[in-house]
Amino acid sequence: MVSASTLRKWQYLLGIVLIVVVGIHLAFRWPSYEQSITYSAAISHIQAWDFAYAAVLYILLYAALTHGLIGLRTLLLELWHWKYARITVDAVLIVIGGVAVAVIGTIALTGTILALIH
Repeated sequence: MVSASTLRKWQYLLGIVLIVVVGIHLAFRWPSYEQSITYSAAISHIQAWDFAYAAVLYILLYAALTHGLIGLRTLLLELWHWKYARITVDAVLIVIGGVAVAVIGTIALTGTILALIH
């Protein structure tokens, strides 16, 4: 198991990563948000910044997922103090939360990006 202090360091690091990546994501929307969310603008962003824009979206997906799951784990372990709480919470969050949501998110994001560029 990972110690609480190590998870806290990861939580802080992921918070910083999220701030930077959301800033980069919003920079793609500059100077006009209304124009940037049109279909033609989305296509041009993905085609012009093919790898960089997709990387920003994937980093945003995984950093937000991990940051949220670590926070949820901390909250649940503060509420539950029974003997096997840590093992149960870790197993459920890793299997259901981590793997399932990461797979579904990856498939959805990849499908959307591929649909937009073709």
